[in-house]
Amino acid sequence: MMIRLLTQSDKEKIMDYIGRNELETSFLYANVIEFGIDNNPDMRRCGDYYGFFEGEELRGILPFYNLGSCIPHYERIEAVPFFAEIMRKRDFKFLLGMRKLVKPLYEEIKNYKKIGEYSESSYFINRNFKPFKLEGVSFIDAVGATEDKIVDFVLEGRIKGFNQATSREDIKKSLSQKGKEEDFIIAQKDGKLVAQAGIQTYTPKINQIGSVYTPEEERGKGYAKAIVSEICKRIIERGKMPTLMVNKDNTPAVRAYNALGFEHYDDYLIVKLD
Repeated sequence: MMIRLLTQSDKEKIMDYIGRNELETSFLYANVIEFGIDNNPDMRRCGDYYGFFEGEELRGILPFYNLGSCIPHYERIEAVPFFAEIMRKRDFKFLLGMRKLVKPLYEEIKNYKKIGEYSESSYFINRNFKPFKLEGVSFIDAVGATEDKIVDFVLEGRIKGFNQATSREDIKKSLSQKGKEEDFIIAQKDGKLVAQAGIQTYTPKINQIGSVYTPEEERGKGYAKAIVSEICKRIIERGKMPTLMVNKDNTPAVRAYNALGFEHYDDYLIVKLD
């Protein structure tokens, strides 16, 4: 058993690994396809990828992305001490993934890191989509947008909705570095921006929805449900399955997603580090 930094020459092994674990490695797939293996510090979604090997076979991947996230995956529990040793030495802002994979790593590193938030979520999949529309709501495609009104609204969502420290320049970079299937849309009603959501990542079979935000004064009006429904429609038109993550304590969101046809697939863990 060994662990080492992966390079572009390992792409075939990486794609074979991701193919075996598609639902659980959706972030890995899109980032590798769009940005490659070798790290480009100027690209937020590039990073360092470490591989855990048994003999010649890749059995785990530990990525540290330039935007601050660590999204590990492994097929063998023996990878945990190898991953944890590296994670204790590296700086990152978020640790996330399926709970069964992230929790053992969290237990190994929690005494070495300053933990901010620990969030138990559900990973939802939608095999039985039930559309929802609101009269008078239209949608703006915001990928690549630079207009102040849109950038400021997306910035508001990151700060107020997800407690992320970010800037207008970061938002512009994020909107300009979207992949081919990574829609980001904004709901508009009577000229006012009322909700936002996007496709965070994709694989050959799924599109994963995220960044769902509605300003506090607009909540309870169905805007989030409507914008997620619109994205689901686009995903299904591509012949793929919508997925998303939702905090288990966010009862209104869970209820809205259930009404759209989403169902629980597995537990998901998101840990924010200070």
